[in-house]
Amino acid sequence: MDVHVAFLPQEAGDVRRSVAVVIDVLRATTSILALLERGCAEVVVAPSVDAARRYAAAAPRRVRTAGEEGGLAPEGFEFGNSPAAFARADVAGSRFVIATTNGTRALHAVRGAPAVFAACLRNRTAAARAAADAALHGGYDLTVVCAGWEGRFSLDDAYVAGAVADAVVGHLAGRAACAATDAVLAAQALYRAWPDAVDVFRQTAGGRNVVAIGLEEDLRYCAVRDVSELVPRVGEGLTLLE
Repeated sequence: MDVHVAFLPQEAGDVRRSVAVVIDVLRATTSILALLERGCAEVVVAPSVDAARRYAAAAPRRVRTAGEEGGLAPEGFEFGNSPAAFARADVAGSRFVIATTNGTRALHAVRGAPAVFAACLRNRTAAARAAADAALHGGYDLTVVCAGWEGRFSLDDAYVAGAVADAVVGHLAGRAACAATDAVLAAQALYRAWPDAVDVFRQTAGGRNVVAIGLEEDLRYCAVRDVSELVPRVGEGLTLLE
């Protein structure tokens, strides 16, 4: 099995033969995890804010809106994109549509993959195991896909990609032949060299933006490792809007 890290969605290439693990740690994939952990019935991922608005307006049943533009909730949206806020919210049984600048677009970018998972630090080991097992079962490769920051390399996503890739390689050891690309080695080296995730996040463009808009608690929430066994997967409570 080939294991690869794509530091931007466009670097993922043809994903039709590769299980995809998408990371937007600050904050979309962490938010999706928080919503589903709180009992949200479904999270619909929209490719844009306008698409989310249209979907919510046309839905026959109530759909709650979440997302961000410039880090803050778009006009008329019930929620922004704060995983710490979702972790406190009463969302059990609700259906949500979410649209963000980077993460939800990255999920759409790999929609052709045989399986698509959403990962962050909070579920990194569980996500790595689920994705590796899906790849093994189907005879696929595995690609960890970073959402990036407005079309550019994102240190926070690359750092978490290293954490996930590290867990993938560890899970496959002794079970299957694993060929890791140079991108995997680079991401692993970054993760292993920098033990304090909050320190990493504070220095990134995305992290600085989160602090600037007054949501520093999200950095601390997103920096916690391996506290969740839930792994959002497209087709299982996580839906990509057509």
